[in-house]
Amino acid sequence: MSEKFAEVNGINICYEILGEGYPLFLIHGYGGTKETWFVMKKDLSKHFKLIIFDNRSAGKSDHLNEPITMQMFADDVKGLMDYLNIKKAHIGGESLGGMIAQQFVLSYPERVNKLILINTNYSGVMGEIIKRTVIQNFESGKINPEEAFWERATFGFHISFRKQLQADPKKKSLILFQSKI
Repeated sequence: MSEKFAEVNGINICYEILGEGYPLFLIHGYGGTKETWFVMKKDLSKHFKLIIFDNRSAGKSDHLNEPITMQMFADDVKGLMDYLNIKKAHIGGESLGGMIAQQFVLSYPERVNKLILINTNYSGVMGEIIKRTVIQNFESGKINPEEAFWERATFGFHISFRKQLQADPKKKSLILFQSKI
């Protein structure tokens, strides 16, 4: 299926639906887009009705110049579910997407069957901590981008995954992560 747009909470959210079966919403992380899921969407869509979308202020969804809270993101997920007439689904999120998924399950527990969290924590408002981290990452990347990547990889990736990435950085399933170097 090709990209579509849903008017949700006064903004346009860009989304795709792939496959059939029980609905699975995947929420991307900070700085990502629905394309974050390119490695796994083909396999997941064989088993689920996979819904991937660009969060507000990401990808092809509307970008507004205003503060964004976790509740706003969670309300957007609910709004997209309502727009698609989906009453209950599996909800998965990576990094910031995991924070959004947690806020969603706290706000709308009756709408969630299974919760999938990938490399995440929890914070109520997207703001100063993320901004400082991005600035620090940018500054360290200017000095030595590869060294900065591996320093951050220690925190974000399992040791066996890091070893695979170092041994074979061209491996198809790892290209997404290599592109951040």
